[in-house]
Amino acid sequence: MTIARLAVEDMPMLRGTARYTADLPAPPGCLHAAFVRSTVAHGELRQVDLREAERAAGVVAAFDAAGLGLEPLEYYRATTVGGKMARPLLADGRVRFVGEPVAVLLANSPAQALDAAELVTTDINVLPAVIDPERAAADDVLLFGDAGTNVVRPLDPLDGGGFVSPPTALGDSTSAPPAAADEDPCAGAHCVVELACENHRVTSLPIEPCAVVASPFESIRGTPLADGASPDCEIDIWSTGQGVHSAPYLYRRLLGVPLSALRVREPHVGGGFGGRGDPMPEFFVVARAAQLLGRPVRWVQSRQEQFVSMPYGRGQRHRIRMGFDAEGRIVGLDSVMWCDAGAYPHMAPMLAAASYRQSTGMYRVPRLRYRYGAAVTNTPPTGAYRGAGQPEVNAALERAIDAGARRLGLDPVEIRRRNLLRSDELPYDTGTGITIDSGDPLRALQAAQTLIDAPRRQALAVQRRATGDTAALIGVGYGCYSQTAGSGDDPDYASLELQPDGTVLVTCGSHGHGQGHHSLWAQIVSTGVGISAEAVQVNDADSAASSHGGVTGGSRTASVLGSQIAAAAAELRHRICEIAGDLLEAGADDVKLTSNGAHVAGVPSRLVGWPDIAAASPQGISATVTQRRSGPTHPYGTHAAAVEVDAETGQVTLAAFAAVDDCGRVLDDASTQGQQHGGAVAGISQALMEAAHWDPDGTPRTTTLADYPIPAAADMPRIDTARLGIPTGRNELGTRGIGENGAIAAPPAVQNAVIDAVAHLGVTDIDMPLTPQRVWEAIRSAQAVTG
Repeated sequence: MTIARLAVEDMPMLRGTARYTADLPAPPGCLHAAFVRSTVAHGELRQVDLREAERAAGVVAAFDAAGLGLEPLEYYRATTVGGKMARPLLADGRVRFVGEPVAVLLANSPAQALDAAELVTTDINVLPAVIDPERAAADDVLLFGDAGTNVVRPLDPLDGGGFVSPPTALGDSTSAPPAAADEDPCAGAHCVVELACENHRVTSLPIEPCAVVASPFESIRGTPLADGASPDCEIDIWSTGQGVHSAPYLYRRLLGVPLSALRVREPHVGGGFGGRGDPMPEFFVVARAAQLLGRPVRWVQSRQEQFVSMPYGRGQRHRIRMGFDAEGRIVGLDSVMWCDAGAYPHMAPMLAAASYRQSTGMYRVPRLRYRYGAAVTNTPPTGAYRGAGQPEVNAALERAIDAGARRLGLDPVEIRRRNLLRSDELPYDTGTGITIDSGDPLRALQAAQTLIDAPRRQALAVQRRATGDTAALIGVGYGCYSQTAGSGDDPDYASLELQPDGTVLVTCGSHGHGQGHHSLWAQIVSTGVGISAEAVQVNDADSAASSHGGVTGGSRTASVLGSQIAAAAAELRHRICEIAGDLLEAGADDVKLTSNGAHVAGVPSRLVGWPDIAAASPQGISATVTQRRSGPTHPYGTHAAAVEVDAETGQVTLAAFAAVDDCGRVLDDASTQGQQHGGAVAGISQALMEAAHWDPDGTPRTTTLADYPIPAAADMPRIDTARLGIPTGRNELGTRGIGENGAIAAPPAVQNAVIDAVAHLGVTDIDMPLTPQRVWEAIRSAQAVTG
């Protein structure tokens, strides 16, 4: 299967023959869009003057918010404070971040549209900006006057009390009742560690920037379109994204057309990573322009536009207190978290809630107080990025565990052994709304320690410190984690049909963009039906082909859609055996299916080919599964890092890295290893390099790949991997998920390793990214304190 996967899916992308949205030929009469964007982070938008731009060569139309006539956008209505923080598709009356679109130009060529955009002038009364969520929460500078506050989610105690119910192993009825809201969860601890953990904002940085082509065609009434056609025309949309079925509902609401009048498709997509989970606001503007003008409209985002306008991930600050007894066992955890929502709420409240649910990881935490808030700021909105709320809290949790170990004089592995859940304690209700079903966290920890060769590296570290060698100080760090992955509460769509030529067509609601889904679905169908994997075709990324589907994200697709495909394959096999049995004059239970067709068990010479079976049923042979209930799964594991730090320059070299993950039953080993590598590199990159920055006035400082560094292959060491493969019982395939695990575990593993390397110099904490400048400054500050 590995060779087939490379040939069918990966090689077109590697060879440059894959067709992305920007590669699609422009439809006849296509117009090209260019956006005018605010250069001010916060201000009153008094006027947008389009007159000179409208007279420019090749310009067909220009729109500001009033001309576009679209209502504000609410991706998730519950997060916009009663609609008072909804986002205008083009800025209307106020701009709230640098890069926010204020107008759109439509011209006959991209160059003409860009040239015309330069001619648009804006009158903006600059207002004070705020880029820190805690400062924003003070409401000294209001982004939304009607809302009367910047706070999207207030920092109130959970459930009116502040403590969650004590976590328990299922069946244990001896737990104490919840503590009072004002009781310190760390009360009675032998020692308490306190840390402020900044999880800085990063961009999902897809290889391919965003792109969309929206084409109106015949109206619902069947009459041809003309210029100035009414807004009830049908719209065919090609765009970059992570799913085609969430978008039509938004297009329907904003464009005022029936769902049946919309078709959304996605060709090859150059990376998603969460940032493409929702359609870009510009997509709706382009679709509206196509609707109003009756002509196709195309927009391809520039890299700089991506940096200033695409949703950013992370953006959380944890102030965490963790109490331990004298043996290093956790007594309680107290955490306050603020989330930067960006200029419009978008996903921030949901991401903050995800952090809360995962706040105890795979550890026993007898008492927990976790309070979280979110506030809007004058920066681009916060969206999902690989892990979506879970890496942020896990980084704080793992830093506190390491700090406790150092305070108590324990080895970081030993303190984890004393606090990680044992396999015989599972299932386990954490008290935060999740129940971890199964696994062996201690085994994952031990495997990571072995893969990193920790004892040898730690002994060498002691030797170098003893000799005064500061050029290559060695540190070893760990990042244990637990994740909550997708469940069947968000069902997908899987339909299998035997085609006249004897192949099986799989039609599904979700689609892959680099995960190897087509080959995986072929493997599942081949196993379930009995046909060869090469005879399986996949049709996805088309809202017209399936009734519904989910976003490919949240490590959900293999568990949810894969299980539905497996169920459909079993049903299809049963129907095929019935028809083949009639042809062979045998009972369905006596039919054996092979890559060549069907025969009676024990009589392989009496064969009916797949095309013959298909022809025997004029009405077709198919099976469709639109819902398959499965519970949320919990991937977990341990990643380990070994680093060398030059104390004179602060330079960090990643010497070794190990990823041990339990993603449940491994469906394809090569693909799983690829996801482990990709996730780990994303996490390592956040730990060492990536960070988005804005000046105090909201001006972005990282708008190109020259000032937003990402790793090259030469920057990465060999990444050793292992997979425990303990099946979950929450879906019939037994898989847990793998795509986001590395982004959750790797950052604290690297951060802990760097601090371990320089802790003997008095360094207790360094925020990510651990750039040479930051490491050098931390060492110098510690030396100044110690004299």
